[in-house]
Amino acid sequence: MSQIDEKAIRTLARLLEETALSELEYQTETFKIRVVKAASVAYTATQAVPPLPGPSSTPEDSSYPIASPMVGTVHLSPEPGAPPMIRVGDAVKEGQSLMIVEAMKVMNTIRAPREGTIKRLCVEDGQPVEFGEVLAILA
Repeated sequence: MSQIDEKAIRTLARLLEETALSELEYQTETFKIRVVKAASVAYTATQAVPPLPGPSSTPEDSSYPIASPMVGTVHLSPEPGAPPMIRVGDAVKEGQSLMIVEAMKVMNTIRAPREGTIKRLCVEDGQPVEFGEVLAILA
């Protein structure tokens, strides 16, 4: 039995953090290492999202933008040919799957950060998105 390459594991784990990927796998002829990040309940963007035209920023306004936590491609359905996970007007619960952002062949589920109603979808299926770009508005 060969020794565990601790340096390689640490390097892969650091790469996971730097790229926002959820898992990495590295294989040679003699060994295979797979590092998986623990799943979180909801993704949140750490970048401030600029105000959108339409939603006001007054305390009475309950609009809540859901921003993309990464660069990728949006998928509104869980798989090709399936109906979209959400539509405008749908009531959603905290933690409910809303859509998927695919980044480097990894499917990242975007979940509702709170309970509410889908007020507006700001993206279309298959659309490329940037980090911090607004995907949907919850009311």
